[in-house]
Amino acid sequence: MIGRAVVLVACILSMSCLASSGEWSAYIRQVEQADHKTLQALPEKIGSIGDTLDAEHSVELTTAISMALIKDPVSVINATKPLEKSTDRLQQRFGTSFICSIPGMTQFTQAQIEAYFAKAEPALKMAGSVAAECLGTMRDTLAEIRQEIAQSATK
Repeated sequence: MIGRAVVLVACILSMSCLASSGEWSAYIRQVEQADHKTLQALPEKIGSIGDTLDAEHSVELTTAISMALIKDPVSVINATKPLEKSTDRLQQRFGTSFICSIPGMTQFTQAQIEAYFAKAEPALKMAGSVAAECLGTMRDTLAEIRQEIAQSATK
């Protein structure tokens, strides 16, 4: 009986159970939709699950956060700023500078990256000074991507 309880507690706390139960998909949708309560709780959630996320789930979460950035830049920046300042490197991967660096670029095509930026730029501009640094980071990242593509095209 104690063994089952330990396994159950471990399962509840682990990402593999969260992912397999469908709760992970629901959580990702809430993040993508910029659900206010979900974004407010993001730093605490990352603090509790960040070190259990495998690469696939980390990419999925950072991509969801970057999609939320388009819908509610201020809330996303406010939620990711504490993660940026964390001393935990696993939590830092969800920080503002990474989210503003177009984290999905490793999976996106050039056209998808350009489409994402076309949506993100006006949203970040409208967010004003809170999002100015994020927009600058995103522009720098996009310039690097464009330069790399141009260089590889000339080879």
